[in-house]
Amino acid sequence: MDTADNPQSMQPEGAADGQAVPEEEQAQTVGWWRPVLLLGLLVLVLILARVFGLGDKLGDLRDWIRGLGPLGPLFFMVIYVIATVTALPGSVFTIAAGALFGSVLGVILVSIAATIGASLAFLIARYFARQAVVNWLGHHEKFQRLDRLTEERGAIIVALTRLTPLFPFNFLNYGLGLTRVHFGTYVFWSWLCMLPGILLYVVGSDAIFRALAQGRVSWLLIIVFLAVLFSVVVTVRWVNRRLGITRKYPAAGFQDAADAPAFQGLSPPDEHNRELAANVHPADWVNPEPALDYNLVVIGAGTAGLVCAAGAAGLGAKVALVERRLMGGDCLNYGCVPSKAIIRSSRVSADLRRAGSFGVQVPEGAAVDFPAVMERMRRLRAGLSRHDAARRFRDLGVDVFLGQGRFTGPDTMKVDGRTLHFKKAVIATGARAVHPAIPGLAEAGCLTNETVFSLTTKPRRLLVMGGGPLGCEMAQAFQRLGCQVILLHKHARIMNREDPDAADLVQQVFVREGIDLILNARPTRVTQTDAGKAVYFEQNGREQSIEVDEILIGAGRVPNVEGLNLEAAGVKYEGGQGRGVLVNDRLQTTNPHIYAAGDICLPFKFTHLADASARIVIRNALFFGRQKLSDLIIPWCTYTDPEVAQVGLSEPAAQKEGVAYQVFVKPLREVDRAVLDGEEEGFVKILVKKDSDKILGATIVARHAGEMISEVTCAMVGKMGLSTLASVIHPYPTQAEAIRAAGDRYNRTRLTRFRKKLLDHFLAWRR
Repeated sequence: MDTADNPQSMQPEGAADGQAVPEEEQAQTVGWWRPVLLLGLLVLVLILARVFGLGDKLGDLRDWIRGLGPLGPLFFMVIYVIATVTALPGSVFTIAAGALFGSVLGVILVSIAATIGASLAFLIARYFARQAVVNWLGHHEKFQRLDRLTEERGAIIVALTRLTPLFPFNFLNYGLGLTRVHFGTYVFWSWLCMLPGILLYVVGSDAIFRALAQGRVSWLLIIVFLAVLFSVVVTVRWVNRRLGITRKYPAAGFQDAADAPAFQGLSPPDEHNRELAANVHPADWVNPEPALDYNLVVIGAGTAGLVCAAGAAGLGAKVALVERRLMGGDCLNYGCVPSKAIIRSSRVSADLRRAGSFGVQVPEGAAVDFPAVMERMRRLRAGLSRHDAARRFRDLGVDVFLGQGRFTGPDTMKVDGRTLHFKKAVIATGARAVHPAIPGLAEAGCLTNETVFSLTTKPRRLLVMGGGPLGCEMAQAFQRLGCQVILLHKHARIMNREDPDAADLVQQVFVREGIDLILNARPTRVTQTDAGKAVYFEQNGREQSIEVDEILIGAGRVPNVEGLNLEAAGVKYEGGQGRGVLVNDRLQTTNPHIYAAGDICLPFKFTHLADASARIVIRNALFFGRQKLSDLIIPWCTYTDPEVAQVGLSEPAAQKEGVAYQVFVKPLREVDRAVLDGEEEGFVKILVKKDSDKILGATIVARHAGEMISEVTCAMVGKMGLSTLASVIHPYPTQAEAIRAAGDRYNRTRLTRFRKKLLDHFLAWRR
């Protein structure tokens, strides 16, 4: 917030509340007593010089120092540095330099000694007192404003204070050391902007004391010296006011709920969403004081960002976490958590419809309470949000900053008006739903994963655009909850990236459950009607239309690269529906100090992959690791009913890559537990390298396929073959026995005709 919008913050101390002080009056409070005091001191020095013959004594002192040879100037510089570090008045020694060494040598000696002394004093304050002062005063608003001011305009502040010859530099050195002014900035601008003052003092004192040594005093020279001094002071203060340096900056953070951003998707404003917001973006949150430097700055508090922040902080790193919206990211707020809560309710509804086949009679009138389903989802989501809460991560030792983060350089970023300096950074800003460029769609309105979970009234007719994982999960869930769902997909079958056998099986289930599938179709336009929304699509060369109440977009995701100012950090990226932030196999961007993790850079938008990529980043960024993304074995699951889980190569992928393989399939209808559960639709399919038991991949279709796939994944990570899985004992009866059964089928292929003949002879001999 600019101070121009907050006049009260510009009042000097002592001003009455609510009474703004005019700029002219503020200037009068600056303290014009300093030039008067200096004039009085000069007059006193001149009087004493005449009374005690100071000119002759200075001449003798100059001769003595010159008699020391090269040690004379060195001796003077050491005394000057010590005096500066011990906060003795430097102007006395500066004036003495002009009298002792003359203008040229005096300026050189003072410039070097003053810079060294000021730097030492600055470093002493920075490394021995800064943290203690922050701990003591960091919560005070005035200190926060001062700290922010010195960081944002450090170079200007150092320059203007150094250009003011009357400023108490002995206090400035230590005072600025307690702020966040960069050391290099302080040294350069101190040296550069002390030169005019040094010239003024040294040349002026040289001229005046030359006159004293000759037994005369040039009052004209003194008047000129004071005129120049006053001119510099007036000019510097005018520049100060013009640049607004004297304005006070407000403290960081959201001071009240009205200052907090509004977030799409957190409606209705019930107790559950209020609890969620209080955890993942508190309205009263005040951003902390930034550390001098961070081992790791994490941009984005979704799954990848939270894992990076918590993991690095747990290992002892100084970590900052920046989030502009809701902590927890899509997974908690708009993705995995709310969708699986709704899917669970939909499964209960489906089980009730087929309860009669299990001998259970459901009373008439049993129905889905859609508002209650959505309320349950919001309640569970709010409860789980405690794990991703801002206060929890603060307690873990992470500096949590809520606000838009933007890079300002290769090792700096700004958030809420403050600059964070980092050794390494991680971009983990995730992705968002694609909004197709369909004429009329924006005007008619549509739902995405960020808004569909805000529904409180069941849409009677729901069109789902896209037959990928998200589209299929939501289509089946809402159909089971009582909506009439139409799924429009541009390919010939749904889930076209999955194993064809798996996709065909799920498609048959969809048709049986009443979902209207419109395949090989492309939406062309949307219009509003009196009864809802008309969606026009092209199929088999002709345009058709269908009328619905709501449209849910499930057509993929695009990386969130906007607003980060990645160019300033030297990070290359592809916007739109491109790859997002470009990384190498170690998740390093084109800036070697900045990494990326999660949906912002990965082709597969999975929460568990975001978690795994964050762990790679921690090792590589903080501990010189050489972990590679390509080394990961990544399973995934689409949570339809039955679920479709995959790890490694599918049959189409193996064929495309030209890999020679064998496939072993165990249908669930041949598994006792699946038959008893009434869940015979499904199978376990495992691919192995030809003439080997090396597992290349697996596809599982079952109601709990997501739970079962991990056994195969573990075998692949541990480099165990399918024959090893065949030897694993499973409790009976379980559906996971299908995995062992697939291994048994592989083992039977090892019994060739020749080996069987040998075994027959051996066993006959043993009889």
